Amino acid sequence: MMRLSKPILRDALGLGLIISVALASLSILLDILGVLAYVNNEATIATLLFHESYSFLIFLIPPYFLARALMRIELPNTRLSDSLRNSAQHEQPRAEV
Repeated sequence: MMRLSKPILRDALGLGLIISVALASLSILLDILGVLAYVNNEATIATLLFHESYSFLIFLIPPYFLARALMRIELPNTRLSDSLRNSAQHEQPRAEV
């Protein structure tokens, strides 16, 4: 069985987190617009906006679990960070002028 590498998994979970937050924000925005339409005596538009926002309510829950999963993934050291660390150890002290 083939396993996903940790950076790819972390990127996919991060993308899922961003999409979930965006859709949850859209749900909240539709609710606010529905309340404003209801206050302005536009009951049919308010009903439509509330009905459309119900399908996005499910996206309020996953961001919490996706964020927890993202925090648990530890990425391996990259070659760039290793090379930077090695170059910092081999630097010569500079003479003061």
